[in-house]
Amino acid sequence: MGFFSSLTSGFKSLVKRVTRTVKSVGRFFSRLAVTLFGFAIGIFDFLLGFLAWPPKKLRVHIFILSTEKGPLVDPGALTASVDFATKTFKSGFNVKLRAYGSMIETIKEPAPPKALNVGCGGDAVDQEFSTALNEAGEYFASHLAGWNGIPISLKFPVTVFIVSDVEDKGGCSIGPLADYVTVDISADGVGTPSLMAHEIGHACNLWHSGTKSNLMYADSDRGDGVKWFQKNLFRSSRHVTYW
Repeated sequence: MGFFSSLTSGFKSLVKRVTRTVKSVGRFFSRLAVTLFGFAIGIFDFLLGFLAWPPKKLRVHIFILSTEKGPLVDPGALTASVDFATKTFKSGFNVKLRAYGSMIETIKEPAPPKALNVGCGGDAVDQEFSTALNEAGEYFASHLAGWNGIPISLKFPVTVFIVSDVEDKGGCSIGPLADYVTVDISADGVGTPSLMAHEIGHACNLWHSGTKSNLMYADSDRGDGVKWFQKNLFRSSRHVTYW
């Protein structure tokens, strides 16, 4: 009985890992296809985005995760971050920040530990694509704004997940092939109003800048400035649309 129980358990574990791998690969190629589609329709902005005209829109949905003790933060703690992003995207890129549905939503059901405490860099890529760590990737994928209904939205919103901790950082994005970013509840995360806009910038084709006054400066004392070519890249993102 013990042998067959162990064999069944091992088989179920294998099936689960294979299923997770297939889902991860499927998510990657679907996002790659949508990214190429977004580039194709954003070619005008890729070439002439420095003109910052006409106005465009970027939709965002913020999910506050919960533990057994309740939500990680009160929605009011995110007001400064939303205001900073709204003002910076409008003044720097002529892009209006809009809520996808509601701007902020609390997921009351406790999130899995791997979704609450996440890594960045290579860990974030592993989290999304590896069979060992993608419990977090599956959780985030199942809550993505715009991807869980039929038909799939053509507004391609960015989802922001408020987590307990991003290891060694206040937030993380793995770039334009992802549809979400993570921001933690530390002073460097939610406590830094510019951080959320910075991570959304990564999701919209931007990389780090060495200029301290720039939105994409790596440290928390960054400014809200943008360079001309950043306008081209940001406005040509699939997340930034005319509709």
